[in-house]
Amino acid sequence: MRYDKIILHEPHASIEGLYNNQLSFWKIDKAFINEAVVELTDWHTDFLFHGLCDRRIKSVRFPYSRFIVDAERLWNDPLEKIGQGVLYREYKGFCREIPAWARGRLFGLWHNHQQRLKRALESSCNGTIGSAALLLDCHSFPAKMSDVDICIGFNEDWSKPDIQTIEFAVNYFEESGYKVGINTPYSNSIAPECGISYRSMMLEINKKTYLKGDTILLASNSGRYGKNLSDVIAHFMQILLE
Repeated sequence: MRYDKIILHEPHASIEGLYNNQLSFWKIDKAFINEAVVELTDWHTDFLFHGLCDRRIKSVRFPYSRFIVDAERLWNDPLEKIGQGVLYREYKGFCREIPAWARGRLFGLWHNHQQRLKRALESSCNGTIGSAALLLDCHSFPAKMSDVDICIGFNEDWSKPDIQTIEFAVNYFEESGYKVGINTPYSNSIAPECGISYRSMMLEINKKTYLKGDTILLASNSGRYGKNLSDVIAHFMQILLE
């Protein structure tokens, strides 16, 4: 279960680019911000997963909003048919038309992110035989999606973590007071093919566990949860590296 490196993948934590008329092409108004951006942005996940300072942990954060480019979508993603592939064209009735001249640039942002993630993975083992890397796919989801507090997701392929890692994650978060779902309400985890063998696991955090009410403000450590979630996650990662 021990890992030599952990790669934190944070594709949906940013809101940058929405007001850039060379990238966005959305009509930015209160309705779009409140009903789309607020709902789908993984608020503060780049904070929640950064509680442990360790040279063996590397983060790869996409610097733009998922409404500019969804860096986690697959090339030719099945969701393209409903306008939510790599380049969103529609969400909840909000639409955008992307000019032909901009599409290449936007797709370039997706390709660049994929290459950064692959380089981070390939450099994580430094050619050491037997070294092990874990990609943690870091996300959050709206409270209305599920009563699950923490969703643990993985693929049923070469990237699936060993059963000890999965069972440890489930038991650890349950013992910390959180209700855990396995591949529910979301499933799978990003796993780009590259030059090394590694494992990939998604952690989807229910926003109700760390946000204050219906806001995007971080909550205090009061209420039903005994500790700040960031402390729980940091300790979880520390154990994986021990």
